[in-house]
Amino acid sequence: MHHHRVERLAAGTSCVHALDPRAKLLACLGFVIAAASLPGWPPSRFAPLLVLVAAGLAAARLPWGFVLGRTLLVLPFVGLLVVLLPLTRGQDELWRSPGTALIVYREGLELALAILVKAVLAVLAVGWLVFTTPLYRLLEALRALRVPAAVVASLGFLFRYLDLMTDEGLRMRRARQARSPAGPRRLRIRSTGSLVGRLLLRTLERAERIHLAMLARGHDGELRSLEQLAWRRADGLFALLAFAALGAAALLGVWWGGAA
Repeated sequence: MHHHRVERLAAGTSCVHALDPRAKLLACLGFVIAAASLPGWPPSRFAPLLVLVAAGLAAARLPWGFVLGRTLLVLPFVGLLVVLLPLTRGQDELWRSPGTALIVYREGLELALAILVKAVLAVLAVGWLVFTTPLYRLLEALRALRVPAAVVASLGFLFRYLDLMTDEGLRMRRARQARSPAGPRRLRIRSTGSLVGRLLLRTLERAERIHLAMLARGHDGELRSLEQLAWRRADGLFALLAFAALGAAALLGVWWGGAA
């Protein structure tokens, strides 16, 4: 996915888009901390946080299909934990495969589901932030909140050159398909590994050339912007309401889970 769609969404005109990026960044960070701090079981604990993030997405008038599609990208990264934890952690057996040592434990299953729910909520919150804030304003907010300059610069370059690396990978894939459109699966897997290795080498070489070119132009590690952020009364009110709502959602989640 090229980032042009993200930039078009970030240039919207909703009330959420008009907020100071520092206020949205703090609200997003508070949401992620609240989701990570809640006990994982039962999953009904996370219902208030889900309502909050859904309200934020609705207020920003973001396309639900696009946001949910990007959220699904997190599943491969937590999929290994979700699969292995029920098989390796716990003592209370829920299911045992006849004739094999395959056992599903209740504690592992509950932990796996908790990790999955927390990951999805965190990605939704980060998506709400990224899809409502232009990149340069988000980087400026990170700088204003004293995030190390190296981290801010790395994020800026990653977003700037992501399309370039994607196009490079697509060109290499088309070239491979033109040379071997069909063949045994073992050979296709081997060629895919070789393609990934070559793409990594080209990325490192390009990064070194860009670094040297920027040093020749006087780059000192800081990303600068002509636009200055301005904290308004509405931004402070939003931050206060956001943290109050997050606190109430966390308390309600704890009570809800305890009552269940």
